[in-house]
Amino acid sequence: MPPLAEFFQVIVRTILPIFLIIGAAMLVARYKTLDVRTLSRTTIYLFSPALILNSMTTSGLGAAELGAVALGAALFCTLMAVIGSLIARGLRYPRAIASSFVLAAFIMNSVNFGFPFIEFTFGPAGLEIAVPFFVGQVLTAYLIGTYVASRGRSSWKVAVRNVLTLPTPYAFLLAIALNMSGTALPTPIMRATEVMGQAVVPTALVILGLQLRAARLRGLWGPILTASFTRFALGAAVALGVAALFGWQGLTRQVFVLEASMPAGVLSGVLATEFGGDPVYSAGIILVTTLISTLFLSGLLLFLTM
Repeated sequence: MPPLAEFFQVIVRTILPIFLIIGAAMLVARYKTLDVRTLSRTTIYLFSPALILNSMTTSGLGAAELGAVALGAALFCTLMAVIGSLIARGLRYPRAIASSFVLAAFIMNSVNFGFPFIEFTFGPAGLEIAVPFFVGQVLTAYLIGTYVASRGRSSWKVAVRNVLTLPTPYAFLLAIALNMSGTALPTPIMRATEVMGQAVVPTALVILGLQLRAARLRGLWGPILTASFTRFALGAAVALGVAALFGWQGLTRQVFVLEASMPAGVLSGVLATEFGGDPVYSAGIILVTTLISTLFLSGLLLFLTM
């Protein structure tokens, strides 16, 4: 198959279904009120922990590999936070813009966009690797992200408290313990977590559609395009380096690099709004990187699977 035809086939097979669901959510929201906060909290406190428990306890991957992927995600996010800080300082961005820029550099949309993309591309086997990546990313995002957004106006206690109130780390630790001991969840719990876990992908895409509908752009195209380059090009390069450091090949390498190269995450806008960044700039980055991701992720997928 010619490269161009294969490229468009990737878009139709993996990207187009995602945007169809996002578009449907935006269309419904135009005529009906949908509560994005309720959907987000349901995903965070019910669906995501259920997916972690079900996916990791039934995974063919061992606890060591699952833990390594989470550790790799945390290392990647930390490196990108440092790189983003250096770029923002070098370009002398105002403090609020700089905070949002750094957040977009290391907080990617690994769930709302990443999970559907990985599942449509690789199926359940790919999602098994994407789940521990999400765990490592979200813990790092709350710990480092709260500090970056506040730029010293909020203590580390706030960041730690945010993490401790999430069910994600507890579900991860329980799943690792069950995986290591070879203990299966009781059948009723297994079936309940399986059903709730299946709700993550469609709900995440609906949430993303509602959030993108509320995004607005203003005259900050220079910083937005710089943030997009940092998120995609530099993010993919750093992810390839981390994957090489851990010696990953095949599916693990492919999923890790793709998850690390997702568009800017909605959490970056949430933290910017809450702790003193520029929420309008953050929304612009999220919108533009989501649109650009159509071409970038399709090309990156072809590169990784060559």
